[in-house]
Amino acid sequence: MKRLLVLAFFVLLALVLFNRQRVYLRDPLATVYKSSGPGDSAMSKQADVQVYINYSNDILLMRDAQPGGYTLLVQHWNKTPGTPVQLKCIHWMACMTDAAQAAILPVQSAGKAPGNSDAKVQMTNREMSFVDPQGSLIRVQLR
Repeated sequence: MKRLLVLAFFVLLALVLFNRQRVYLRDPLATVYKSSGPGDSAMSKQADVQVYINYSNDILLMRDAQPGGYTLLVQHWNKTPGTPVQLKCIHWMACMTDAAQAAILPVQSAGKAPGNSDAKVQMTNREMSFVDPQGSLIRVQLR
């Protein structure tokens, strides 16, 4: 039995290492802040949003609360916030996208043409910020 568990562990480890660009692990220390409106500098902590990161610090935000639940993915290669087309998750632990450069449906601001994003994404290895479709600034702090 012990050998079977060790073998299963190494198979799982190999799967994660091989798919490190696709696997997003939950970061329980990350914090999400949101401004109350456009141009507002006061930011409130969003306790009900889970943050997942992958090997390249791409960020996946999930909010399960209804109404208003969402899933947003922001990747370094295109810096466009959007909803992943295909996403498989183990709740509160990990998620896996369909590809390293996951297909997304971009979020768009009200009154903007499709493909015209005003997200103003800024990403570093410690922080990411963007403007949501309602004009509020969302900032994610990684630790």
